[in-house]
Amino acid sequence: MKKIYLAMIFCFIFIVSSAQTRHNEISVGISGGISTLHYSVSEGKFKPQGGASLNLGYLLKITDLWGIGTGTELSLYRSKISIDRFSDNYLILSNSIPDGSPEQNTFDFRFTYTGFQEEQKALYLNIPVFFQLQSGKHSGIYAKAGIKIGIPITATRNNRYSALKTSAYFPYEDIEYTDLVNHGFGNYPAARNKSDLKLKYSLSPFAEIGWKWQLGTYRNIYTGIYGEYGIREIYDAANGKPFLQYSDDGTITGNPVWESSRQNGKSPKAILSSPVRLMSIGVTVRWAISL
Repeated sequence: MKKIYLAMIFCFIFIVSSAQTRHNEISVGISGGISTLHYSVSEGKFKPQGGASLNLGYLLKITDLWGIGTGTELSLYRSKISIDRFSDNYLILSNSIPDGSPEQNTFDFRFTYTGFQEEQKALYLNIPVFFQLQSGKHSGIYAKAGIKIGIPITATRNNRYSALKTSAYFPYEDIEYTDLVNHGFGNYPAARNKSDLKLKYSLSPFAEIGWKWQLGTYRNIYTGIYGEYGIREIYDAANGKPFLQYSDDGTITGNPVWESSRQNGKSPKAILSSPVRLMSIGVTVRWAISL
């Protein structure tokens, strides 16, 4: 986080030192609303979450009515998927019978999640480049539009479930084992897990419209609404894994939603069914000083 603060301070100093006329502006602001890692799923329900951003900006006025600008934004994006119940099964060849044949050692691993949720969070450092128009020299309507380059700073995912049930059906014996926890078959209580996400840089067109309030000769307040949507995928999906992974040593490991597939069909079906992109919509307030 220290590196982030130092980068923002450096950008702020650069912005101030680059100002040439008193018509230009520097600003500091905050934005908030729906700010999410947007995607679609084939199982459960996707839920966009709220987020916020802090920003520093510089507007170079070409005339009194329009200009071009840039700056920095530290933005938080959040999303969640909820699956009330998820059941799946797939065949496994293990060495459960050391001297047994492949037919004897093949079993159908079965599992059911209840009350599963996974939340993803990402912190991005955005660098916007935009045009801004306003209706008058003083107070009035303003509008801005441009594109943001987003650099991922940190990203994590947190999942939890209320219950997990596993079992193994051996066709050779025609027996289903449901109470061998040492071998990964049984009932498991609620649990949580956290892991890091590896995301890529983003490109997001954005627009903003609102009202500029002139408070004095050199001070202005901007209030408006904004929206952005990423045109670049920010995650390389490798989603051929089972939602719950069974290992030969009898351990079970949950895989993240974005990397998992339903296994019991003719071919695995990925839970993540669309690219992951950044998206946000909300309100913004900026305090600006004319130079």
